[in-house]
Amino acid sequence: MSAQGFGARPLVLRCARCGKFVDWEHARFQVVCGCRGQLDLPPVLVREATDADRARVEELFLTDFGHMSIVAFGEVMHADREPALVAEMRDDIAGALAYRTFNNAIHIVALATDPMWQRSGVGGYLLAETELLARRQALSRLITSTSNDNLPSLYFYQRHGFRIVEVAQDAFAMHLKDPSTVGFAGLPVRDEIRMEKVLA
Repeated sequence: MSAQGFGARPLVLRCARCGKFVDWEHARFQVVCGCRGQLDLPPVLVREATDADRARVEELFLTDFGHMSIVAFGEVMHADREPALVAEMRDDIAGALAYRTFNNAIHIVALATDPMWQRSGVGGYLLAETELLARRQALSRLITSTSNDNLPSLYFYQRHGFRIVEVAQDAFAMHLKDPSTVGFAGLPVRDEIRMEKVLA
């Protein structure tokens, strides 16, 4: 497979202070307290994606990742070919999670949230439904992985009970067309950070 699909990401983030959209490379982290005002958010419905949802799910993944090819656990997968869960808010799909069964676990292949609904709990609802799915299948773990630069994902998953279990050095770098590719906040994209959540 060509490595052309990997590299610079078009992912769009929304500034928590001014609401402006920021590209992946120019986003920055900052230390803040919990003083953010409470928002009245619509209810979130999480369900299995249907064929009618596929175009919107693909749009979310393309906006987030820039491509459908996902490198994880020594494989190249395609997020649009895996089963998915979707989160609906106000009759629109606000987020999607692609998954597969792998190694006695549910592997979260990709998770994307519409930038308009970031920080509204959509990702957490999708994770909670994935846990229920794993329990219904008598699986003991959730697993996922991300690149070393993806600080938002590392924060998100650890905040939801995942632990880092392995670092595959240069696992992403070898798939990049340009080895000097930078990711979030200008960090070099190199390693795969593998995480798991053991279900009680």
